[in-house]
Amino acid sequence: MSRKTMILCLIGCFMMCGVLVSSAVYSGQARKAHTTKVAANYPTSQEKPKNSSKESKLVTRVSSKSMEEKQKVMESDFPVMEAYGLYYDYANLNLVQVVKAYLDEMGIEHSQVAFSYKDLTSGQIYAMNETQPMTAGSTYKLPLNMLVVDEVEKGNLSMTERFDITHTRYEYIGEHNNYVAAFNGTMNIPEMQEYSLLYSENTPAYALAERLGGLDKAYTMYQRYGKGKGEVKTINQQNQTTTDYYIQVLDYLWKHQEKYKDLLYYIGESFSNEYYKRYVRDIPIYQKPGYVAEALNVDAIVCEEKPYLIALYTAGLGGTTPESNEISGVGITQVGQLAYVINEWHRVNMN
Repeated sequence: MSRKTMILCLIGCFMMCGVLVSSAVYSGQARKAHTTKVAANYPTSQEKPKNSSKESKLVTRVSSKSMEEKQKVMESDFPVMEAYGLYYDYANLNLVQVVKAYLDEMGIEHSQVAFSYKDLTSGQIYAMNETQPMTAGSTYKLPLNMLVVDEVEKGNLSMTERFDITHTRYEYIGEHNNYVAAFNGTMNIPEMQEYSLLYSENTPAYALAERLGGLDKAYTMYQRYGKGKGEVKTINQQNQTTTDYYIQVLDYLWKHQEKYKDLLYYIGESFSNEYYKRYVRDIPIYQKPGYVAEALNVDAIVCEEKPYLIALYTAGLGGTTPESNEISGVGITQVGQLAYVINEWHRVNMN
């Protein structure tokens, strides 16, 4: 059995206990089409909401598309909206309003979802709960990989040198031991990149962190890619972050595509038909999901006709709690539905 086959078998065993099995119960169950949510139900008043620190609308520019152009997209996309049961008044609601419309219909508290969106053509930004601390899960692995690439570029690390992983920090002893066995106790940086991003494995991520001096050192370096406005500035040692910070990570990645091209390749290939790719199909999507306990998140560069960035973080979907140890099938489907709603709003208003 080849090394890659061995590792893929390991990954498959872990995933069978998580996303693939549990989500199958709920996936593909299209909800019935429902009456359009009209703009009147979600007024566009600029008055501050009661919890203004967590419910914000950041708008830099107004879309120049005419209502006729928007309605044309609505009509073209109607069959898919109807099939998924995700038909909303995309042409008349702003992005925060349409997300709230979905949450209200599903009975999800607004505080359970945070997102930041940036259209890369106009610079238009929308955000909700963007400074609210959210559990990052494995989303920390993308900026961690970026930090290592930076060190390689500076000449401080080699892409070909093999590094000992036998004493690397681990979360699951079985996973760790299998990596040690499959790679004969050593991995190089390209291997660590592939397995930490494409499969979101922990052992290669911790091995990457060791190249920087450990995770504690990495936490002090994340400000290189941005700084949040709230209490949590980047990603903290409690594995908390904010979408306000992470949208800046994505923006930095977008602006330095050539430098991070290998990382983009891996996140472009990751988790086919899941997370942002569950209902948004047939376009390039570069995504880094993150799951742990109550958190189901995805950060993505979405290459629609006009590309955009999205940092989408959730908590407690499908009834999960900080003590949960499996992905909720309901929760991962709802993340996929949120991704569809956000993408459809973008298609109607920005493409």
